[in-house]
Amino acid sequence: MGIALTASQQHWVEIAAQHADDFAGRAAQHDRENSFPFENFDAMRASGYTTMPIPTELGGGGASLLDICMAQERLARGDGATALAVNMHLGLLWVMGDLWRLDGETGHDLLAKVAQDRLIVFGAVSDPAADSLRCATGFGYTTVRAERVDGGFCMNGRKIFGTNSPVGDLFGSTAVYHDPVEGDLTLLFIIPKDTPGLVCQHDWDTLGMRASSSHSWVFQDLFVEDAAVIRRKAWEWDKYVRGIWAWHGGTFASIYLGIARAARDFAVAYTKTRTRLPFHQPESHYPSSQFLAAQMDIGLKAAWAFQTDIAARLADPQTRDEQAYVDALAMQHFCMHTAVEVVNKAIDMMGGSALARRLPMERYYRDVRSGPIHPISGYDALEVIGKHAFGIPRDSDPRWV
Repeated sequence: MGIALTASQQHWVEIAAQHADDFAGRAAQHDRENSFPFENFDAMRASGYTTMPIPTELGGGGASLLDICMAQERLARGDGATALAVNMHLGLLWVMGDLWRLDGETGHDLLAKVAQDRLIVFGAVSDPAADSLRCATGFGYTTVRAERVDGGFCMNGRKIFGTNSPVGDLFGSTAVYHDPVEGDLTLLFIIPKDTPGLVCQHDWDTLGMRASSSHSWVFQDLFVEDAAVIRRKAWEWDKYVRGIWAWHGGTFASIYLGIARAARDFAVAYTKTRTRLPFHQPESHYPSSQFLAAQMDIGLKAAWAFQTDIAARLADPQTRDEQAYVDALAMQHFCMHTAVEVVNKAIDMMGGSALARRLPMERYYRDVRSGPIHPISGYDALEVIGKHAFGIPRDSDPRWV
């Protein structure tokens, strides 16, 4: 969108474009059948796209947060659900790579193995019974409970939004353990998907992003050994939670802006070739179409500038301060809602034909609507941004007066 690309960015955007053109031909079928695009993940494994965030020293692609943001926007133009699905895989790897760059140790073996074997890492971290803001979507606190047993922990509970459930190899999640000395601890872990006690619910049947297969998972006396567990203080805004929110702020809006860009391009191309009686010029000559095109382009350009600025600012954990996180939250809120507005305007431009399932517009409409739901979202986001403006800590009680 008018930004000069580095050699790394050009490389990943070109791969994303090739995948997008290929995946677009199957996106409607997978959406309609509510099926998972295994062939898309085979292609991304083969191209190295799934190793993008892993440091080159560990066998990965070495992409920066901004590189990934640009590639994901391009991929989403072809298939938004696949872009969202692979983003969940890329995110866990980017956070672990972030930690590895800080100490040269954390996540080393995991990242090297994922890069070498082209494994897919996925997770079900969100907790349906935990507040997404105060509990950091399950990373800060969760209702899933862990009990101490010989050699590790026994866990029971339920998690949601396990994106990539059918194709994932390694499963990541969290549980809370009440330590008699340290108090509540959040346990982070990544284990093989076939670990006994992990039960997929196969319950993903939704309005949009259907091909992401984000099933729920139940832990039934799930045993996780000590060596697989990272222990951290529950509720604490530490390097793990900060890394997750940097990833959210750095990449997720790019996917929905990619969907909006696809909707804009389709509507403009469709309108250019459509002529209606008694006029002899196509609908692109109507002032209404021109005004809608202008509004879409203004929104997309403003949102993309905001998105890329934040992705560049969040790239280095040493320079992330409170203002950067608040600005990232503002960017995500603005970009998600802008993406929805752009798709709405594309539908207005096309009129009733936009509703036809033989055309991609109705899928863009359903998929893009998921954007504003990604946490921290809605009034939760506005609360954090507003509290920051007043100098009030984000977790002050009571939340509402």
